[in-house]
Amino acid sequence: MDDLESTVERCRAGDEEAWSLLVNTTIGPIYRLCASFAPTAAEAEELTQEVYLKLWENLERYRSGSNFMAWAWRVAKNLLIDAHRRGRREREAAWLDAEVLDRLPGHDNPASRAEHRQRLRLVAQGLSQIDEELARLILLRDFAGLSYQEIAQALDLPLGTVKSRLNRGRLELATAVQRRLNIHPVPRAAGVAPGGGS
Repeated sequence: MDDLESTVERCRAGDEEAWSLLVNTTIGPIYRLCASFAPTAAEAEELTQEVYLKLWENLERYRSGSNFMAWAWRVAKNLLIDAHRRGRREREAAWLDAEVLDRLPGHDNPASRAEHRQRLRLVAQGLSQIDEELARLILLRDFAGLSYQEIAQALDLPLGTVKSRLNRGRLELATAVQRRLNIHPVPRAAGVAPGGGS
């Protein structure tokens, strides 16, 4: 943390090398946050660039000695929530997009990877059926891999609230997925036309 704060101070003094170091040090969690709000991997990268541009433009407003990452989360959150105000269909697409699915952990075996993709699609469809705020928490924790503390900072929520809502969201998601698994098409007898006799 002290190293990060000293890097920030060097950035504020105009040190370009320090800015590159700051970006390299923080880009992992910032990108994961952006990926949870973006409909495609390409847009996640664009949003990440926008976040860093916003951080650079507002660096003079950062209060020295306070928590830089907490401040960065707030700056990023304000930008990302504006970008996030799209339809559920578009948000669901983030986890159905082939490029995003390829970047998620999976199996090298083609059959196992196909099954993994199918499960992810089922989960994505379930996420579109639960409360939007709960779905966002699941995306941030279980897909983007942010810690509870990082989520609390990013969304300005108490840590206990994050944990309790995440538990509720997972239960609702499990119920939504189970409902989809229990829906089976009615089999049609071979050679029988719909609505017709033999």
